[in-house]
Order: sequence, then structure tokens, then C-alpha cells
Amino acid sequence: MKDIKNFFTSKDIAERIDFLQFGFFAEAEKSSEKELNILLSTIILDSDENTYVQKLAIERLMDLIFFNRLKPRQALTILIDSWESFDISLNTTRIKSLYYLFEYEKDDIENIFQQYLASQEAELSAEASFHLGLIDMQKGMLAHDITSSISALEKSRSEFLMSGNSIENRVDAHVLYRVIDLTINILNNITYSLKECLKEIGEMLFKMESFTFNFKDGPFYIGFYRVLVALVKISDKNTHSWLDYRAELFSLFEQYAIIKDQEIKNRLTLSELSRGFLEKLNSAFFEPYFALNFSAERSRIEVRLNELPSDSQESSFLKNLLAFLEADPKKKAFSDSLRSQLKQVFLFASDATIAALEEKYAGEDERSQLLKIYRELSKPSAEQLDDTILKSCLLMQGNRIYYGNYLEDDRNTFITSMLESAGFRVKDQTRKSTTETGKSAGEVDIFIQDIDGFPIGIIEALNLSSVKKDYIVTHIDKIFIYDANGLPDNYILVYANVKDFGSFYSRYRDFVKSHNFKYPLVSLTEDNAVEYSEMKKFTIMHNRNNMMVNMHHIVMNLSGKKNNCTL
Repeated sequence: MKDIKNFFTSKDIAERIDFLQFGFFAEAEKSSEKELNILLSTIILDSDENTYVQKLAIERLMDLIFFNRLKPRQALTILIDSWESFDISLNTTRIKSLYYLFEYEKDDIENIFQQYLASQEAELSAEASFHLGLIDMQKGMLAHDITSSISALEKSRSEFLMSGNSIENRVDAHVLYRVIDLTINILNNITYSLKECLKEIGEMLFKMESFTFNFKDGPFYIGFYRVLVALVKISDKNTHSWLDYRAELFSLFEQYAIIKDQEIKNRLTLSELSRGFLEKLNSAFFEPYFALNFSAERSRIEVRLNELPSDSQESSFLKNLLAFLEADPKKKAFSDSLRSQLKQVFLFASDATIAALEEKYAGEDERSQLLKIYRELSKPSAEQLDDTILKSCLLMQGNRIYYGNYLEDDRNTFITSMLESAGFRVKDQTRKSTTETGKSAGEVDIFIQDIDGFPIGIIEALNLSSVKKDYIVTHIDKIFIYDANGLPDNYILVYANVKDFGSFYSRYRDFVKSHNFKYPLVSLTEDNAVEYSEMKKFTIMHNRNNMMVNMHHIVMNLSGKKNNCTL
């Protein structure tokens, strides 16, 4: 039987292209790491090979890195040590690929990008400048002092500006230029135009009718924009410190990393993946960008540390985990100590649960295994849940099949599948507590749980063509009745099929605000991080037996007419 290299070399150019586009992953699943590395390095470094074939080979090389079938060092040997090509398209692909490997060879990759700036080819200099901007953006957002942060961000701003001015339609560079410019002004306490700039950035990110990023990624900017709003709010306070800004900058980089992670997943989704690769892609904790970028993982841990009491067991565990991530992975005693500490943090998790997770991630290295077990055992923050639900709603709005007189259950199924793909444990139409009559168990639309089945939140959804007051009250009361625990955050999703969405939203909000529900209204707050014309969000805080609980209302226009999710 031919190995994969001999299988490939026996084909003509058209067959090679077809193989790399459509047949590669099925063969890769049957091949060894050594065979795959030899095949791809031979194709990429062969000066007589067709350049489009070589470009596809670089893409497949990175795909295998993302899937952890090849090691980053193998890609670096090809893309740095052995690289000789002068072809524009190949070098553009090389720049994009090296960016994902930056954490492994920081100085070499930064120097390579700097060399491309001198290229006479605008496409290459623009690509290199853009990725240098990303590198300096990372440095600025993760800096430990304000001077270093501003210095790195100013470099990043200049690089994005240079990239955007070098060639047309470099919208990604223009958007990030505005984001970094806003951030620098916040850090420099230049506040007179912050809210106006924030509004303009929102329009660039979320104007779906002319969205020039991959639309599928658009909703993933929700969290990114939310953190920008938080930064602007800090600047509005009479007193603020670098530590306040630093916490939000870590959070901003975490949100950027989530976007990059999704970009990789979307790219892989378009590939002709074989069953084994497809199963890995669809697993909840497949996070290729975080796996390759330690700084991204660090930012996520730092964000969680900012949410925790400094003297908590979880905080102590995460600080030790950060130290372990930076230490020699062969230190077995350190690893064993962390495992013991992990069990103390999550006392509610049974030995069987932890053993099952250890088995699930048995193929991972010690660092990845500990991180993934921690992620599975951790309850998501309120912001994570909120962002995920909003993203799911935006993704549904981006699919016209859900417009008009579409079944509520089918819309709920879409939301459920999005939550599950984000790693949440979800029960659709779960039986909980008592019905309105108190006679027997009933159903709520979507019930979100942690790993041991404990509730995190409830989603109740309803199709509305007008403000049907009794129907609205029934659904909201249903959450109060079914929520036997008094959860801090529950959701009402309104799928509106109406002619005048703005008028409908105002009447819906005003009715909900004025109605006398089971638990008294304390306050109503409109979410200024969700300023779409076709989707609105407000939160009502209720006093439930002297505990404050939130009911989040997301109202979206799914009418049969043309629907633009614009700000």
C-alpha cells in the first residue's frame, strides 16, 4: 500500500489540487505524523511545484497544527528555517501562518515581518504591517504598566494605519486602528469624543448589511464591544487607576482571542474534514488559538482572577496554574499538587466525574489536561452566558430561514445547539418545579446546567406579532415558578414578527416595566452594548425574597421583511 507521499506524487496537478482540497483529511487520518510532515514539507519547499498546490499545502499544514496532529516546531522548520520562495501569494500565506506560531519564536517571526515591510509588493507589506499591529496590540493589552501599554499600542495603531493605507479594502486594519486609537485616548484620559468613537466602532463591527469580515464571525464581536464599553465607563468615573484599566485590557485581549479562535474554526468548517477531524472540531473545548497562544490562555486566567476574592481557593489554584504553565512541564510534583488542589476547589465534583474528565483528556499534555478539566468544572460567568446567548441570537438573525412565521420550537432548537457548541450543558423543554396551577410538572423552553446538572439559567422564548399582554405575563411568570432556586440570571427571548419593530419594542418594554409581577421590580436597565436597530436588550432587576435577581429580555426582529441588524 502506498504511503501518503507516494499517493500524492503519482497524481497530476489537477488531481493534487483536488486531493488537497477534498481528499486530504481522509488520508491524513490514516497517516503517521512523520508521513504527514514529510509530505507537506516536500510540497511546500519544492520550487518546481505548482504555487497553488503549495499554498494549499501550507493551509493543510496549519490545519494539522490546529488539530494537534503536527507540532508547531515542524511548521517553523518549514516556514522559517527552510523557506526560500519569493512568490507573493505563498509569502502572504506564510505571514498569516507565522502569526499563529508567534509565541514559539517571537523574535524571529517579528524580524521576518519587519523585513516584509521593505517589500515593493504592497500586498506583502500591508499583510506584514497588519500582523505586526496584532503583535503590538497583544503586547499593549497585556502590559504590566501604563507606559509600556501606551507605547506598544501606539506602535500597533501606526501599523494598522500603515496596513490600511497600503491597499484598498483592508477593513480589518481600519477597524482595529479605531479600536486602538480609542483605547489609547482612554489611557491618556482624552475623553471628549470617546462615546462618539465607540458608536462609530460599533457601526463598523455590526452593520451586517455591509459586513466585510466573515459574517459568521460578526456576532463574536459582542464580547469585544462589551469590554470597550466597560473601558469607556471607567474613564467616566471621577477616580480610576491603571489596575482598573489593566483588568479590562486583559479582558479585551481575551475577547479578541475568542474571535481568532472562531475564525480558525470557521475556516476548518469549510474544509472537507473526515469523521475523526470533524468530531474534534465539534467538541466543546477545541480551542486552537488558545492552544497555540499562551498569552491568550493567560489573559483568560487573569480575567477570572479579577472576578474572584484574592484569598479564595480557586484564586490560589489559578495563580499556581499560571506558574505551572510557565514552568517545566516535566515537573511531576507540581502537576500532582495542582490536581489535588483542583479537587479541593471543586468539592461538589465527584471522584467519578473527575476520573471521567481525566480519561476524556488523557491524550493531552499535563498543562492542557488541567486547563480543560478546570474549564469543564467551572461555572461560566454571567458575562460569558450573556455573550453566548446574544451571539446565538445574532447568528439566528443572520439566517433568513428563521424569519416570518417560523415555529418557536425550531428557533429554540437553534439557540440550544449554539449554546451546546459553546460548551454549555443544555436541556430543551426540561421538566422543572410546578406549573402555574401548581398541580404537576411542566416545561420551560431551555434549561442551562453545570457539569453536575445544577442550574445556571433558564431561557423562556415566545413568538410575538403584537404586545399580547396575557401571553407575555404567562411566559415571564413561568420562569419565576420553574426557577425553584432563585437563579441570579434568567432570560426571555422575544421572536418578533412585526411591521414596526421600534414601536413594538417600546410598547413591550413599557408594559413589562409597568406590570406587577410576582417579585417586585427594582430597576430597568437598557444594555448600551447592544445598540442594534433590529435587536434590543434590557434587564429588569427583581427583588426575590430580599435577593436581587436579573431577568434579561432580548427582543429581536424576525419579521418576514428585509432585516438588517444595524446599529
